[in-house]
Amino acid sequence: MSVLIWIALLGGVAASTAALYGHYRVLPGWLTGPEICQLDHGGCAVLFRSARARLLGVPNAMLGIALYGLLAIGLILGWPAGLLLMMTVPAIAMSAFLGYSLIVNGHQCRICWLGHFSNVALFVLVTLRATM
Repeated sequence: MSVLIWIALLGGVAASTAALYGHYRVLPGWLTGPEICQLDHGGCAVLFRSARARLLGVPNAMLGIALYGLLAIGLILGWPAGLLLMMTVPAIAMSAFLGYSLIVNGHQCRICWLGHFSNVALFVLVTLRATM
């Protein structure tokens, strides 16, 4: 199970890093998705620079990188699984909100979905680890 947690962490870091890059620069179209590519500036301006891409002025991607870093430190140092699980709850809540927003608006963002999938996987895997 630890291997799966590390894979989910790497997926989350990759998605957050790409999204943070997209917050400041234009990403290539193959990273965002077909219809997003046709929007302004490769779609980055629409998704990664919108009001929903920030929480209290901090880019969500930066918060993600911080979360995944803390989770990695916690795994290495053997923090209690319950603490690690509590750390994933805000991420899963944001993923639910932002994923719903993508669906409702008909957007297809590959980077976004990788991050949301990673958050769900982390939540499920850490929950399983906490109950063992």
